[in-house]
Amino acid sequence: MCTCATADPDGRKRALIIGGGIANFTDVAATFSGIIRALREKESNLKAARMHIFVRRGGPNYQTGLAKMRALGEEFGVPLEVYGPEATMTGICKQAIECIVDEA
Repeated sequence: MCTCATADPDGRKRALIIGGGIANFTDVAATFSGIIRALREKESNLKAARMHIFVRRGGPNYQTGLAKMRALGEEFGVPLEVYGPEATMTGICKQAIECIVDEA
């Protein structure tokens, strides 16, 4: 997915939404560890594509998972906004669209 999303950087800003509902049984921190590993592998591609990442999740261990994502954002140099279950997915999608449209 990251390969497709970062293909052919054209100078325009892009947005990636990593999110979902509020999990009942999924360990959010464990899931985010895998996602973080994938994002690190594609760091240079994400930067070249001017990717802005939006994260939204809730569920078991979500605070730990969100903290890991915030730490990645601080170290990464790629804009990364992190939200918990208090934010709506529709709100996050609106922000992602505005991020791209404001650039145009």
